[in-house]
Amino acid sequence: MLAVSVQRLSPLHDALAHLHPHWGEIGGMPVPLDYGDPDGERRQAETLALCDVSALARVVVKGPKAEALLQVQGVPVPKKILRCEPLPQGGLIARTGGAEFFLEDGVEGDTVAKIETALGSGRPGVYRVLRQDASLLLSGSRATELLLETCGYDFRLAGPELVMTRVAGVSCAILPRTLNGLTVFQLWADGTYGFYLWETLLDIAREMGGGAVGVNCFLDLEGAK
Repeated sequence: MLAVSVQRLSPLHDALAHLHPHWGEIGGMPVPLDYGDPDGERRQAETLALCDVSALARVVVKGPKAEALLQVQGVPVPKKILRCEPLPQGGLIARTGGAEFFLEDGVEGDTVAKIETALGSGRPGVYRVLRQDASLLLSGSRATELLLETCGYDFRLAGPELVMTRVAGVSCAILPRTLNGLTVFQLWADGTYGFYLWETLLDIAREMGGGAVGVNCFLDLEGAK
């Protein structure tokens, strides 16, 4: 049984639990480390795999003074809408509007916490937007093939920008990334659609020879219990 003080659950938690994973924890949320075959999952991730990373800390800040706040905190601010910049420890920031920014930390990152502290109970001209995303990693050499089956954007032509599109009918933001040496597409969607999106993509992935893998394929969680 998972021996952590659970504060929150992934939108996909019930679907993940049915796969009987070895559990770990990120930020108070249980996460599947693996599903019983770490070496096989790493090989699977190179071909076609799906992983839940909804536990990563994230925040959206917007408003006329949002960019100035980020700059004061030493955050690299993307100049163009939909462009992204890396944050320390595997995080990222994306400009999602003229004065709107999406930030997500890696496992050991603390940028989101610093921004939350700087915001406190509120600051003039800067607004915090609650995000309870379902976030998935789709990895492997056949990942673009799966995306071609489920959305209208051809990710074989994708650049470094965030792409707003629909996947299996669900509005998603998608970013090509490299994590732990693996090429992945990270998807963010409204948490209320997370279970459906996971089940739909996992069914298609299995038909293509893929499957679910744990976060240890992509994130540095050595020693997590």
